[in-house]
Amino acid sequence: MTIINTIEDLIQVLDEHPHWLEALRARLLTRELIELPEKFAAFVETTNQRFDKVEHRLGTLETDVKELKTDVKELKTDVKELKTDVTGLKTDVTGLKTDVKELKTDVTGLKTDVKSLRDDMGILKGAHARNVAVEDATSIARGLGLRRTRTLSRDELWDLTETADTTDIPPNALRSFRQADLIMAATDQAGEPCYIAVEISFTANGRDTTRAMRNAEFLTRFTGKPAYAVIAGLRQDNRTQPHIEAGEVCWHQLDPSDLEAD
Repeated sequence: MTIINTIEDLIQVLDEHPHWLEALRARLLTRELIELPEKFAAFVETTNQRFDKVEHRLGTLETDVKELKTDVKELKTDVKELKTDVTGLKTDVTGLKTDVKELKTDVTGLKTDVKSLRDDMGILKGAHARNVAVEDATSIARGLGLRRTRTLSRDELWDLTETADTTDIPPNALRSFRQADLIMAATDQAGEPCYIAVEISFTANGRDTTRAMRNAEFLTRFTGKPAYAVIAGLRQDNRTQPHIEAGEVCWHQLDPSDLEAD
């Protein structure tokens, strides 16, 4: 029979009889405590597996972060290049605006030059048409069934206005009359004196028509003799036709060949 007097004796007996140790453990410990080592081992295994997964995910995350850093670096480079391109574009746009501004200035100057050229051409064409019409004065009178006797000078027109009562006539109308394109003295088929007031343009228009009719009225008023209104030109605009059809003014077309340059 084994006698146990001290704790050392108990330990020695348990070492010699392991199954006693298990029986004692079963008496002293609860099932939860007995199963704790096994559960802890399972916990450790599960934890290790989770750590492995976390480590794998961290590795993947590290790779993703590395790729993200690379992408960010490339993006920064692209943004830098884009800023450079935008700066260059702004410079180009500024240059383009300057060029457009200069072009507009040039176009404005060109338009002014063209307008001046047109005005000059209009003056030249009008002067040429007047010269041709003056040379064609006899033909103009013959077209009315009249015989031209002479062409009145501007001095004679001044004399007409100074010897007549012109108090009710505006000064600008008198000045326009004295600068008439062509005023002829003529005789009709019966030999009676009359006058012909001619206004001349390359293209006869409403202004020419109005001036010719007014000048004819002034001639009749100043001289007491009949006067005929005539417009002469290479062509006419639509504002003249109603007056021609009404018999208020006569149309004399210049010969195109007479207006050709030699």
